Amino acid sequence: MNEEQKRKISPWMLVAGILILFISGGLYTTSFFKEEVLQQQREKLTTEIDLLVPFVTNDEMFSFKSSELDQAISEDERLTILDSAGKIIYDSSHQKEATGTREMRPEIQQILKDKQKIGYSVRESATVQEKYLYVAKPIQIKNRNVGIIRISEKYTGISSHLVQFQKQLFAVFFILAVAILVLYYVLLKQSRKPIQFILPILKDAIKNPNKKQKVVDAPSEWQVLYDTVYELMDETNSLYVRQKQDETKLQFLFENLEIGLFIVNNAGHLTLANEATERLFGKKFKECHYQEWFTQPKVIKLIRESMRMQEISQSEFQVAFQKSRDVKITVRPLRSDSDEIEYVGILYDVTEIRQIERVHEDFISNISHELKTPTTSIMGFAETLLSGAKDDPETTTDFLTIIEKESHRLMRLIQNILMLLKTEKDIYLLDQVSLSPKTVIEEEIERYRHQAQQKELTIIFDSVFDKKFKVPSNAFQLIVKNLIENAIEYSEKNGEIFVYLVEQNDLLIFTVEDTGIGVSDEDQARIFERFYRVSQSRQRNTGGSGLGLSIVQHYVSMLGGTVKLTSELGEGTTVIVKLPFTEEKGI
Repeated sequence: MNEEQKRKISPWMLVAGILILFISGGLYTTSFFKEEVLQQQREKLTTEIDLLVPFVTNDEMFSFKSSELDQAISEDERLTILDSAGKIIYDSSHQKEATGTREMRPEIQQILKDKQKIGYSVRESATVQEKYLYVAKPIQIKNRNVGIIRISEKYTGISSHLVQFQKQLFAVFFILAVAILVLYYVLLKQSRKPIQFILPILKDAIKNPNKKQKVVDAPSEWQVLYDTVYELMDETNSLYVRQKQDETKLQFLFENLEIGLFIVNNAGHLTLANEATERLFGKKFKECHYQEWFTQPKVIKLIRESMRMQEISQSEFQVAFQKSRDVKITVRPLRSDSDEIEYVGILYDVTEIRQIERVHEDFISNISHELKTPTTSIMGFAETLLSGAKDDPETTTDFLTIIEKESHRLMRLIQNILMLLKTEKDIYLLDQVSLSPKTVIEEEIERYRHQAQQKELTIIFDSVFDKKFKVPSNAFQLIVKNLIENAIEYSEKNGEIFVYLVEQNDLLIFTVEDTGIGVSDEDQARIFERFYRVSQSRQRNTGGSGLGLSIVQHYVSMLGGTVKLTSELGEGTTVIVKLPFTEEKGI
């Protein structure tokens, strides 16, 4: 039985309690008056018995005269004398039925069997067929029971005065009960008044928690209660609004996070998965057992281990949807206030990190190898000179020339590496310089004119562009330098190099085209990787490091542009650089 049911039946319980009290009071008063009347009548008969005892004893002997007893007893009473065994010796009624023994009568039993000093009972008389009160006492001579004297009288019951008094008492009880009920209902109505007033407002607040309830004037005696309820509803409304805002934020974060998230309940069912998780595994989320949705053995094993050990578990695996991705997964138990356990899985796509790590490893390996080559040459020729070759002037000159060449090669390699390692932040910390792209290209062509003449190469530059724009320090110059240097290194003798500079749709387009050895389709896919060479032996002979195009791509990207290479083996290579251009303004 709930509290609401208890409140509903409590008035009926009160009515029942009052009725029970009313009936109990009536029964008690009736019983009390009857007992009082009976006690008075019993005491009266007991006194009369005491007065009659001298008439049945004489000189300490049990004897009496019937005529004297007849005169001593009134007409409304009946006197009976019994011997010690309960046999009737005398009865004032002188009826034929008033003979024999009365030892089984209750009042006689109380004296003969129970050894009481007085016995009494109220019952229908078998002799006169009326209700009588019987009182009996033993007749004792020298502390010995020699007989029993019993006197009886019609049982009068409650007198009319007492009956009237009893009725009045019942009336008082009834009026009191009605007054209590009326008072109860008045108090109940008063106590329910604020509830009846506030209950519709509370119900409306439950149905519309986002709606602020209107404050209504209330009676002064209930004002504090109403104000408290309104404060509670205001606080609840504020909490609801904040909760909805938090839920919206959480939902937005959950759906837009690039990190995969999923939740598995204690029964092993997948209950939630965000879009990043769906993209990683290439399937839409549905509520099912995690072993049905995940097909990767490592994922299934990791979730099972976390559920069994109740601790954080993590691992890495590869998922091959569209393309292979490296994924790091962490599963941790999450216990709520209700002691329910859920398991939250976090998925990190670490493909790029692993690629960077591999590139970094390759970079370290390649740079070590590249630095080793000129360093070994320098050390070898220096040791040879120190071993005695320095005494031969011609040999010394040749060796020192080689050492100088390898030293320059080593310096260029170090400079290229330092340029390549500059970050975007490093670039934009440099001063902005205003320069003419055409002038920069002409200066670089002139700088490499001697090398081009040694290979009998013709460099043709065509441009009508003569504006200036701002770039960080010498970023554009490094792009031009590396492209012209590559074109010279990979061109055959008597070849041609064409350089173009044009402006188109707010883009500065710089093109370098050569008639050199060209690049295969397979090599073109990796041509911009650091230290990658199209022909290892040929490039090593020319002193190349495999960093030129990497540097070009690095700086073009930092300037917000694009670089594209097209080539055919034996037909030459064309590199096109496009940079956003705003005259005299930062890019």
